[in-house]
Amino acid sequence: MSQKAVTNSKTNLLAMAQIAVCAALLCVSAFITIPIPFLPVPFTMQVLAVLLVALILKPTHSLAAALIYILLGIVGLPVFSGGKGGFGVILSPTGGFIIGFLFAAFFVSLAKGKTGSLPRYILSAVLVGIPCIYIPGIAMYMLYANADLWTAVTTLTSVFILVDLAKCVIASLLAIMIRKALLRAGLLAA
Repeated sequence: MSQKAVTNSKTNLLAMAQIAVCAALLCVSAFITIPIPFLPVPFTMQVLAVLLVALILKPTHSLAAALIYILLGIVGLPVFSGGKGGFGVILSPTGGFIIGFLFAAFFVSLAKGKTGSLPRYILSAVLVGIPCIYIPGIAMYMLYANADLWTAVTTLTSVFILVDLAKCVIASLLAIMIRKALLRAGLLAA
């Protein structure tokens, strides 16, 4: 076996391990929930986890991690918020947010660039990640609750936006530290 084949094999194995660990992180993040009595959508750590994954991995790898997470839930594993699973969850009020995770994972990772700059990470998470998650989430909520756009936006953003903006900053800070550690250990391509 040539040296290039061995290097490619190690790189592929490392990428698969990173994707698997990040998919597992997304699964675990759904179990950290704070129910809100007047809304069918709870606070979870999923937004933070999706943004963290996107800020650490390459776009295709973060998309793969989010897709694996969603597919695990669709086939019935209890990986969605509140320990739910099954295709019905995608058709519920929270389903749009789950779909938005796919978009956020890919587009935040794309927008972050390769520099590892904290301001760029925060801007990518806020200006790309939040809309990618919120737009499908609001659309699904409108369908589920038979709400108009204004009602859906005010209902969902008034409660969640400040917490999700804080999650953007936290995810960005964590991503900088984790990326530096992974680069030092040779576990992440520069």
